[in-house]
Amino acid sequence: MTTMPVTTATPIAIPVRPTASGYLARFAPGGTVPPAPSGGGDALPSGVTVLVPTYSPPEGGRTDSLWLGLSTVAAAAPTATLLVVDNGLSASDARVVGELLRRTGREHHVVVAPRAPGRRYTAAQARNAGLAFLARPEGAALRRRSLLLLDDDTALAPGALARLQATLDTHPRAVAACPRVVAVPDLAGWYDRLAATTEAGPAGAATRRLPGALHGDGYDLLSVTSHGSLVTGRTVGLLVRQDPVLWWTRHHGPLFYEGTPYGSTEDMLAMALLSRLGELWSVPAAEAVDEARKTPGTTRAQQFAWGYDHAWLARALAEAGAIRPGVTALTWRRSGWQEQRVGDWGPYAGFLINPTELRLGYRMLRAITADQAAVEAMFGADAARVRAGTHAFGRVLRRWRAGTATVPARPRPDLPPLGGRGWAGLRDGLDALIGHLAGNVVGSLDHGPFFLYGARQPAVAPPS
Repeated sequence: MTTMPVTTATPIAIPVRPTASGYLARFAPGGTVPPAPSGGGDALPSGVTVLVPTYSPPEGGRTDSLWLGLSTVAAAAPTATLLVVDNGLSASDARVVGELLRRTGREHHVVVAPRAPGRRYTAAQARNAGLAFLARPEGAALRRRSLLLLDDDTALAPGALARLQATLDTHPRAVAACPRVVAVPDLAGWYDRLAATTEAGPAGAATRRLPGALHGDGYDLLSVTSHGSLVTGRTVGLLVRQDPVLWWTRHHGPLFYEGTPYGSTEDMLAMALLSRLGELWSVPAAEAVDEARKTPGTTRAQQFAWGYDHAWLARALAEAGAIRPGVTALTWRRSGWQEQRVGDWGPYAGFLINPTELRLGYRMLRAITADQAAVEAMFGADAARVRAGTHAFGRVLRRWRAGTATVPARPRPDLPPLGGRGWAGLRDGLDALIGHLAGNVVGSLDHGPFFLYGARQPAVAPPS
């Protein structure tokens, strides 16, 4: 097979770059997008294009995990084409990546993401650069009917790609098929154990349509932040129809928004835009394996970023007219999730996810911030802002508890029952909860009078 050379391409220019308000206004009631043309995707060759951003973090490169991820796709799709986005590779890692791609024997290319002085590298800008390349004439050789989005520390379990593709084939209106993302402590160890695994085909794989974030009254931030991928799916391991996504890139600009403060909500926003182009389907039997954070401290930092961006999103969406004013809470009761809303809170507008858990989280944050050494050890330069934000958090909880005894509740049967929070797990454990709420309180402090408090809720998986 002829392979494309690995080049240090010039940064890819994306023709339309909407402002935050322009991007988010598409989620407001009436902010529709004309439907993508149908049928054009059939002209593309069958198969899959794999898009993977990668970079060289301070703690060491990711070339080993990148190779493992590409290997799982190569085993499942002999004709796959590979597009890697250099999002900040060191010179030595760039050489290694080039050699790894040549070893695959597949058609491949490397795109260099655009870089601006003082600008952070984000997955959003890397994925946008990859999509922009595919949308241009020089990307034609890599285009296939489907596009697989991977990270450089993720891989596909046996049978996953076949199940995802079967879902797109079965549902003509589907634009994306989402795997179940499984965290593992060590991607290499997981890969070594694959030798004893027999790949299963797609037959009988259960699926369910995801409700998505967009409804008649705008963006449902409350359910997205409380139940995450159970509502919208995730972009890790996502398989999409390539033609409508490239149509979007050519006519409407980036799919991923690059302006989130920590780069931690671009998945949620991109999934909402994808839902404008077609249905989102979940395929729980298809697993994408994601390497977990190595320590509780790094998990706490990761969750701080998510919590901050969620609070920022409350303000950004409100200013774009995509969410209603007032304060809304999601409360777990034995009968299920219930939503309460108070329309008049003066200038304030915000969201509370599971006030019972929030009161527990507030007490923990208050205890931590009362100890100068503890708060500085956990949050460093953000310690003073965590302390100030925690005080504001307490005032909001007290006002909500005192003023909502007679507020009517609306059942939310669309949200799955509350599951047990796994305190031993890195992603659902104590450090994750504290880190996420700390990000919430700082983000809400910075973006008042808008606020959002609440971590993702563990849930009993909904039936397929």
